[in-house]
Amino acid sequence: MKKSQILTTSLIITILITTGLLSGCTTSTNENDNGENFKFALLDGTTAELNDYRGKIVILDLWATWCSPCQYQMLELKKAYETYSRDDLEILSINVESRESNTDIENFLNQFEEYDYDLEWVFGNEIDDTKKYKQKPDSGIPSICFFDRNGEVIFKHVGVMMFDELPEGWTGDETLLKEKIDEFIIQ
Repeated sequence: MKKSQILTTSLIITILITTGLLSGCTTSTNENDNGENFKFALLDGTTAELNDYRGKIVILDLWATWCSPCQYQMLELKKAYETYSRDDLEILSINVESRESNTDIENFLNQFEEYDYDLEWVFGNEIDDTKKYKQKPDSGIPSICFFDRNGEVIFKHVGVMMFDELPEGWTGDETLLKEKIDEFIIQ
C-alpha cells in the first residue's frame, strides 16, 4: 500500500510540475490588456499589429500618397524619429487609401530618398479599419493618434503637427509633436 501511495503521489506531483512548466511556455494574450489593437500590412507582405509595439509610445500616422499635407507631416515625423530612442517611441505610418498598393508606397518613399530624406520607420497599408483612431471618424488626413505604452489612445489630432516650432504666420493648430511626445514618455 505504501508503495502505491508513493507512486500515486509522485505521479500527481510530476503532473502538477509538468503542467506548471508547460503553461509558462504557451503564448497567451494578457487578460488585463485593455489596449487597442489593429492589424496592418507591412511593405514586405507580412502583417503586424499594434500589440507588437506594447511598452512604447506609438504615433499612428494615417495618410495617403496623394495627400500633400501628409508629405509635410512626414518631414515633421522624421524629426521625432531622429530625436527619440526606439525603446521609447515607434511611428507607424499606415496608408488608408485602399487603391494604393505597396508598390505605390515604395515609389512614394523613393521620392523622399531622392532628396536625402530617409523615412525609416514602419510603413504599411491598412487592413483593419482605422477610422476610430481619427479625431472624428470622417476627419481628413493627415491624422495622428498617440497610444500609451499599454496601447490606450491618449491623444488624437487631425492636420499637420509641427515637431518643435511653428513657422512664422502659422494658422494651424499650435500643438507640437515634441511637447506631446515628451509629456507621454514621462508618464
